Amino acid sequence: MKIPITPKSILRPSVISMAAMSASFAAWLFPTFGILQKGYDQPSRLNLDAIVVLSSWYLLIFISFTIGEKLGSIFLLWGNPSRQGLFDLESNVFYYIFTLLSVTGTAAGLIRIFQILPLAKAAVFIAAGQANALKEALYEDYSIGVFSLRYLVLYPASVAIYRVIRYRSFALINVFNILLLALSTLLFANRLVLIATLLTAIFLVSFGTGSIRISIPKSLGIAALIFTILAGLNYSRNKGYYDRNHLSFWSAGLSQTLAYLGSPYQAAIGSAPVIDQLVAGGDQTYRDYADEEIALNTNSAFIHLHEQIGYFSWPYIAAMCLFMGFVFSLLASLGKTVFLLPCGAILYGSAELWRLDLFHQGAFIVWFVTGIGVPAIVIGGQRLFSFLAASYAVGRSA
Repeated sequence: MKIPITPKSILRPSVISMAAMSASFAAWLFPTFGILQKGYDQPSRLNLDAIVVLSSWYLLIFISFTIGEKLGSIFLLWGNPSRQGLFDLESNVFYYIFTLLSVTGTAAGLIRIFQILPLAKAAVFIAAGQANALKEALYEDYSIGVFSLRYLVLYPASVAIYRVIRYRSFALINVFNILLLALSTLLFANRLVLIATLLTAIFLVSFGTGSIRISIPKSLGIAALIFTILAGLNYSRNKGYYDRNHLSFWSAGLSQTLAYLGSPYQAAIGSAPVIDQLVAGGDQTYRDYADEEIALNTNSAFIHLHEQIGYFSWPYIAAMCLFMGFVFSLLASLGKTVFLLPCGAILYGSAELWRLDLFHQGAFIVWFVTGIGVPAIVIGGQRLFSFLAASYAVGRSA
């Protein structure tokens, strides 16, 4: 069975943000069947106050993204770089540049980990289901720098998956970047980068196509594969916790998925009727109003923004979503160029808004600055070179 969809109408920040929010709400509603762990024991009470506040919040996000997308589609910054082969998505120039940058960041991260944690000991932690120890070693006396480039594996890995799917190209560079993504996901516990890469790859593959037909059996098979991978990663990090709670591999994977998706909504529903207390109380105030495991600490951008910046979070989120929607449509309107890669990062940032304001986090800043900055620098360099060459030619002729 196949169903027709139009990727352009779905793969945009306004829609993706609402789809992610809906998935979180569905996970919150999902029953435990007496065996699953959802990160809390007592569900928050969904009353009228919570419905009005959260509906207003997400409606603001949707409208702001939509206005930004409309505005961005009518502007162009640099002409159309798709006419220049250098900036075409199929060009290898930026593919190799981003591969080099991500290799540099990943290598620096690995060197850092194994300086603190011997290789044999790291292998023991992974085998014992305590892979979080590797990430903790990386963040010991952590400072922003070359380590941050490890997040850039998103870009070359997305292009690699795109080329494998679209062209059945298993060139060494493509295989290398996919393996680099796997290594980064395992050793740095970068599930965030893995999911962002998959979403970006889907965006690249579907970009420019009209209506496509999605095979339900294939989609379910792919979803099952992704779930198995994520469940395996979760088990490698939390095996002891699952053993203590008598959870099998599959029930543990489902429990972790439900907790990841549903706990932010649990916290938001419990806290929405008491915004005044969130604003006045500061960090972790929401725990006074919503039942939740202490280990869960990335819970709802709605909560964290109110605890950090108070009622200013409303104009802030409106401005941020409008800006990101604008940039997304602006870059996408340039055609099938390298600028689709930061579009993928923006898509993922919008998908995280039910849980986390990723737009001011380090990973997104690296994606955004390099994804736009590196090609922009090349464009500027090209134009400067052309200007100097023209000036030199005029001088010679004079």
